Amino acid sequence: MNAQSQIKGHIMHFKVPALALGLLTPFCLSSAQAFDLYTDADTSLSFDGRVQFRYNTYQDDSHRWDGDSRWALVATQAINDELDFLAKGEWSVYATEDDYDDDQHVTQRLLYAGLDHDRYGELTVGKLWGVVYDVGWWTDMGRKFGSRAFGVYNFDDWGQVSGAGRADNAVAWRQSFGDWKLGLQYQGRRGDKELAFGVEADLTEGIGASLRRPVGENLEAGVAYIQNTYEDVTPGSGVSDGDKGRLWLAGIKYATDHIHAAMHVGYSQDWEIAPNGQFYDALGIQAYSYYHFANGLRPNVNFNWLDDTGEDSEGYRRLTYSFGLEYHFIRDRFLVWSDYQINHGSNGWDSQERHYGDADSEWALGIRYDF
Repeated sequence: MNAQSQIKGHIMHFKVPALALGLLTPFCLSSAQAFDLYTDADTSLSFDGRVQFRYNTYQDDSHRWDGDSRWALVATQAINDELDFLAKGEWSVYATEDDYDDDQHVTQRLLYAGLDHDRYGELTVGKLWGVVYDVGWWTDMGRKFGSRAFGVYNFDDWGQVSGAGRADNAVAWRQSFGDWKLGLQYQGRRGDKELAFGVEADLTEGIGASLRRPVGENLEAGVAYIQNTYEDVTPGSGVSDGDKGRLWLAGIKYATDHIHAAMHVGYSQDWEIAPNGQFYDALGIQAYSYYHFANGLRPNVNFNWLDDTGEDSEGYRRLTYSFGLEYHFIRDRFLVWSDYQINHGSNGWDSQERHYGDADSEWALGIRYDF
């Protein structure tokens, strides 16, 4: 999934405060890729999204899927010269998935509102991209594969209830201090959440933070931390009431007009759940890079390694290499792509034999248009 396209920002209106631009530029594409539904001197309402179809193999089967299609409404209202109101809603659309009848046709991805002040920063509330993702998106750019080694997409909902990805019921504050960009986040109780098959818990005291800054020409470094407290957790899953799940993440990114290269190192405690239903401590490395040629070709490489630092998972290990090739008819707007992932880890769980085997290699093809 392309992170820049996933979270095209709410700064697509007539007035873009310098602070908001510095905080959100990595996540945003040009306003030319949005339809302005209404615009005047103080108000803007726009519609954006993308249409994507893909075909991929999975576990000796193949699937035709458009689950990455989505649309969004973005609203801004100037309150005074320094303060803006902002809001965004984004939904995924499922129209041609093979098991379409078994899934919801439309699912909510984002729904938040907030205030953006030139001097005091941006405060948003709702379902939003967590502050950990301000650093995490750097390697989350594969069209289909990758992004499972840095800890952001934990649990079955890909980091929503934990707050590391698209955080549920979160409050986030972002502010710039010169070259430094700070993000702080809080989540209250999230009750009766299914974290994995057979594992449920309440999560409380969700606290997150991120900090990033330039460290050289075209080079940026960042760190992030997030934690939750578990309550009413399913017995026998490896944690007890009052235990905390934690993630530490560090990353570095080099980006120019033609090159994007980034790497993350993540360490977590009781943050991941293995297929055997056990929480475990993990160390992960994730890297992604591409080179965009002038003729529109963009080859890319994606690496994921995630390992249990103890024995709770009974031997779970993720190790994948993904190779992709894209052709952009219109850069970052209209493209075709292909990905091939080689699996070398021990992450195929046999519940009867209680051991892991190698997962099959996979490939995918897709066509995508962002608007």
